[in-house]
Amino acid sequence: MHSVAQLFIGAVVVVAGGVLAVAGAVRVAREPRRLSTGLVFLAAASMLVTGATVIVLELSAGAIPRLGVGVVVAVPPAVVGIALIVNGVAVMSREGVAPITVTPMIVGIGLLLLLLIGSVAVYAGPAVPTWVTQLTVVLCAVGVYLVAHLVAFGGYALLYGNLPDHPESDAVVILGCGLNRRSVTPLLAARLDRGIRAYRAAVRAGGLPVVVTCGGQGPDEATSEADAMARYLAAKEIPATSIVRERHSRNTAENIGNCVRELALRGIPAEEIRMTIVTSNFHVLRAAELTRRLGIDAQVVGARTAGYFIPAAFLREFFAVLATQYRRTHIAVITATLLALAAVAANAAQLPR
Repeated sequence: MHSVAQLFIGAVVVVAGGVLAVAGAVRVAREPRRLSTGLVFLAAASMLVTGATVIVLELSAGAIPRLGVGVVVAVPPAVVGIALIVNGVAVMSREGVAPITVTPMIVGIGLLLLLLIGSVAVYAGPAVPTWVTQLTVVLCAVGVYLVAHLVAFGGYALLYGNLPDHPESDAVVILGCGLNRRSVTPLLAARLDRGIRAYRAAVRAGGLPVVVTCGGQGPDEATSEADAMARYLAAKEIPATSIVRERHSRNTAENIGNCVRELALRGIPAEEIRMTIVTSNFHVLRAAELTRRLGIDAQVVGARTAGYFIPAAFLREFFAVLATQYRRTHIAVITATLLALAAVAANAAQLPR
């Protein structure tokens, strides 16, 4: 006989998940650049899946073993972890060993370890000391916290990158990403080509946009990125009178801030401009959040990146977001973790030797 209470709880959780999904859609419609919207959608998806699982298990009357459900839940992160390790090996073989190329392998190993630790926490028998079980629970909680942020960021980055573009624009801003001495790299060429498409779409919509090339000169570069990008655009028949060069920036924040000042000098104030910012697809969401914080009316569009390099580049973006966003939440989690570890250590120290 089915438990009415269990079915009711499952239904309530599903309804709550649906309400959160609607709230997330409203947030996207009003202001799609909020990073926290990814967490709203993650909470909605988690509630929908959890509630539906409770209902199915109850209606199945034990026909579906709970151990089988656990295995199904564990398979996706295991597959992702193995795939990241394989991708890390491929990236390092092509690009060499560097912090960004090693990241997929480290994250993949971390996911597999999280699954192993989670299994210990769930299935540990009485032979395992209490403090070991407590430690695994703490480590699992921290791991789930990080994975939740990663899934929320990744899922929403994918959603934001596929939102419809608006062709109307007063300025198309192309962010630099390094040169090969004087020449644009394939990654930068992809951004420039995407910027050219945005410029021509704005012209077809009846506008007269300027194209801003952003980037200073690095220590291993023979010219500024802005100048090299401008030459590339001119070779693609973009009028020289439509090109504005911003030669002093060193990062995304400076790209956008300096660009706004360059346009203001040309009589286009920041509060009136409609801006299209072009970057790589893995960088779109972080750049969009930055424009929101700066109060700029902007859409951010992404250029394609070589498939093998996307996981490494995306994970770098995620860790950059993790270091700059949700700081109060991170501090609270770190504090709680340290207190929990102290309690586990105290419990272990009280055991007889």
